Amino acid sequence: MHTRGMERQVLPSAFPQRDEEWGRAVKMIPVDLESTARSEGALQRRRVIRSASILLRLVLAYCLCDWSFRIVGAWATTIGLVELSDVDVLERLRKCRAWLSKIVYEWLVGCRKKLAERKVRIRVVDASSIGQPGSKGTDWRIHLTINLGTGCLDGVEVTDAKGGETLVRHPMQAGDIIVADRGYAHRRGLGRALAQGARVVVRINWQNLPLEVGKGEPLDLIAWLREVPELEAAERVVWVETPDGRFELRLVAKRLSQAAAEAARRRIRQEAKKKGRTPDDRTLEAAGYIFVVTNLSSEEWSASDVLELYRLRWQVEMQIKRLKSVLDLDHLRAKDPRTVQVYLLGKVLGALMADDFTGTVVAQQTDWFESLDRPVSPWRLLVIEVEGLRAAVRSQITLEMIEKALPKLGRYLRDSPRKRKQQLAQARALALALNVA
Repeated sequence: MHTRGMERQVLPSAFPQRDEEWGRAVKMIPVDLESTARSEGALQRRRVIRSASILLRLVLAYCLCDWSFRIVGAWATTIGLVELSDVDVLERLRKCRAWLSKIVYEWLVGCRKKLAERKVRIRVVDASSIGQPGSKGTDWRIHLTINLGTGCLDGVEVTDAKGGETLVRHPMQAGDIIVADRGYAHRRGLGRALAQGARVVVRINWQNLPLEVGKGEPLDLIAWLREVPELEAAERVVWVETPDGRFELRLVAKRLSQAAAEAARRRIRQEAKKKGRTPDDRTLEAAGYIFVVTNLSSEEWSASDVLELYRLRWQVEMQIKRLKSVLDLDHLRAKDPRTVQVYLLGKVLGALMADDFTGTVVAQQTDWFESLDRPVSPWRLLVIEVEGLRAAVRSQITLEMIEKALPKLGRYLRDSPRKRKQQLAQARALALALNVA
């Protein structure tokens, strides 16, 4: 039975709290929580939840600690934060989507302003697919960029499965070097980036980006690839027509080793077999090369340098893997779109808070990050940072606190009535009856 009608109340400060760490965590957020919570409709009446800080703590308890709504309610009651039923926690969190979006947006704007002072910024773009409980496909996507100079996020967007990969999603400016995979090799997104003054290094397929030569004649990409020498990178000038204009680019290519080419062709055949298709012969031939387009100056960047720069794209894959393994980014526990977006945005906010603390570590231990012999492990650093954030959210819970809160914890710890009786409860009742007999 839901406890929607049960009385909600603000708990007295019955237990000594150690909220210094939570206060420090809140100070990381470069946004006025109170005013934004009010303007975005997350916190209107303050009869139960008295401040935006308390509301954000409930959000992060659900998102970072990965607790159910009932456990969030039990925890908040135990530490004397606030008393809300699981249904009330759910309803409060659902109203936080726009608020969390505002916080994340303002935070990233501030990050980009700081990074704008740098003459050159290498930004790697990618997206990650996320499925809902029981789903075997893609239900949501997180589109993000990381700055290789800091190793931190500087762009994030959450969309449903229809939100495709495109450079249009990511604000750019002169001085940005954008590195992206084949999913971003489309004329609309590429043209937008070039029109904004960004420099790009984007891998392409043989057929997804029409390239032109001379006065607009189409380039026979497969025929040109056959002319690429065995051990050296080759390049030529090409043109691409986009909605934002016609741009001159460098097409850079290199043959893969025989082993790498065969592995790529094997993956193509396996994927085609799953879909009941036969791969195109040109697709199999093109799999033996790596080729990208770029507008980086040939005077500053040789063909080999461009390809080495593209290989750094793997760092965004590693960042996504860290977010999934440490922050459990892909462990969705909800299907309602509002709850899902709150959950994902809460995870992103946790990642930004961890990035902020990374800046503190860099300032204090610069030599760790400059060392090539013993560099910092981003994964281990993130594990420690996230655990610190979770501890700041949870605060300290003692057995004495649980004992004092027990009269109020029944609604969270006891199951709702149901037709099928709990087996353990039946066993206890049977044992009691036998003992009495």
